[in-house]
Amino acid sequence: MSEQKNLFNALLNGDSKGILKIYKLIFPSVRKYISTNSGSLEDAEDIFQKALIQITTKHKVKKLEPITNFTPYLYGVCKNLWLKELRKRKKHNVSSNVFEVSDEVNTKQLAIEILENDRWELYLKNFNLLSDNCKKVLALFFKKTKQKEIAHKFGYASETVVRQRIFKCKSKLIKLIKEDDEYQKLKNL
Repeated sequence: MSEQKNLFNALLNGDSKGILKIYKLIFPSVRKYISTNSGSLEDAEDIFQKALIQITTKHKVKKLEPITNFTPYLYGVCKNLWLKELRKRKKHNVSSNVFEVSDEVNTKQLAIEILENDRWELYLKNFNLLSDNCKKVLALFFKKTKQKEIAHKFGYASETVVRQRIFKCKSKLIKLIKEDDEYQKLKNL
């Protein structure tokens, strides 16, 4: 069994040694991301905890397949939760009224978070089906790496070749996602 599956199973089974390993391996990058995006150490700890609880709850309730790429999956869940938190803080700063959050709002928020994580899982699952070359090219593209740099890194003749490669890889990813049964389920929600 791969280390990634072991980490996922440790989380689901409440294995304290495994969970400690998850913290040691993944939390530093989550902390760095949150601290560079207007957050504190406390924020990072809260988000990490929420992500672990959300993943555990979702997979126990829905009885889903084990996550094979646990590290990027957990990082993505944390990133999504932090972006939602930032949006929520922005709204609170704009509004001067104090209000109580009802259970209905919490339920809606949880449903939205689960839906967004389902979309992220669908994306990751299909992204991992791409060729290694496509994964690398798209990863650089999504990080906003200049096409000139991508061409140099892969030995492509020109930026035009890079644009064509990016287009083909994105098209392949979109096709994989649209052909996935999960896509139809999420689309109809």
